Amino acid sequence: MQDVVIASAVRTPIGIYMGSLADQRSQDLAAVSMKAAIAGAGIDSSHVDICIYSEAKQSSFPANIGRHGWLLAGLAENTAGFTMNTLCAGAIQTMISAYSKIIAGEYTTIMTGGIETNSQAQHYLVHPRYKFGRENACFYDSKEEVEKNAQPVNKYGELMNADIADIIAGNYDFHREQIVEYAFKSKLKARNAIKSGLFKEAIVPVLKKVKKTEVTIDIDDGAAEASLSTLLAEPVINRDGTATVGNIAPLADGSASILMLAGDKAKELGCKTMGKVAGFGIAAGHPVCIEKTTIKSIDKALKFASLTLKDIDFIDLHEPSGAYALAVTTQLGSDAADKINVDGGSLGFGHAGAATGGFMVVNMVRRLQRTGAHYGLVNVGALGGQSLSIIITA
Repeated sequence: MQDVVIASAVRTPIGIYMGSLADQRSQDLAAVSMKAAIAGAGIDSSHVDICIYSEAKQSSFPANIGRHGWLLAGLAENTAGFTMNTLCAGAIQTMISAYSKIIAGEYTTIMTGGIETNSQAQHYLVHPRYKFGRENACFYDSKEEVEKNAQPVNKYGELMNADIADIIAGNYDFHREQIVEYAFKSKLKARNAIKSGLFKEAIVPVLKKVKKTEVTIDIDDGAAEASLSTLLAEPVINRDGTATVGNIAPLADGSASILMLAGDKAKELGCKTMGKVAGFGIAAGHPVCIEKTTIKSIDKALKFASLTLKDIDFIDLHEPSGAYALAVTTQLGSDAADKINVDGGSLGFGHAGAATGGFMVVNMVRRLQRTGAHYGLVNVGALGGQSLSIIITA
């Protein structure tokens, strides 16, 4: 079977909601990482067949960020582009779709990735074109509406991240102290990774103007620093629940771009490869049992790659909440011990929707290179009851 390799993997800094990247448009951030990924691969952009990108909140202009961001980056006009939506797992889905297209022989060179600018998410009116009155004369926050309506509300109800976290905590009888302790450790690991510049080579700086001065953003914001006692003292979001602002992943902004090629094409173009895709797994299930669906996704990816958890060196797991991450960690058991989110997770770096999986893949590729390890597994459990995993080998 044809190898599918990664020739370049870069990301912007991760800006916490209303933080360092709050004034940056989606298309601008996408263009920054796309352009850097092409430069990193050392090829002419005209060799890229198509750009497959993801954005969870596609309510803005432009809607097709896969094409618009590419052109804005000044890359080849002959490269097609489209945008897909798998909510939080968007960037992983673009990679899986690219893998399938390369294996099928449809394309040989594909730009993948994800973008999200939660700080730029709009408020909107419902039905103002043909009906306007007291019943709809209010603004809706697209950030909240995407969460609440990730599944059919008339069947499953409105489910915010905190609601799902509380249900999971109840199902596994997790105490609030356990959840907060997990969140604190994840935040601490992320903070240490940021301070030590662990992913400095993975980050492409974002240049922006503040008044008349040009400012360079080249480091992740990171979640607000808080002690364990401070996190324990935070009020719960839902009455009788365990979820708090501190143990739910903070929203974030940023983009990540991963250039994927058929192995033969990479050799033809003289690309140095950073790794290759060894397998993937997509699973779906009940929207409030996403932790169980995640285990299925991971199992599928391992089976695809003919591996076991013991073979995996690192596991990067999206942490929408401490309760969810704790549930998955518990189910994976001893074979995953000390391998999960060694540099922190979404609780510490932030959650930028469709870009989150892309951030994680970029970090994983760089970690495998830095440590000389062989296999890394990246998983994103998404709102709506889906979970996607991808395995990268150095």
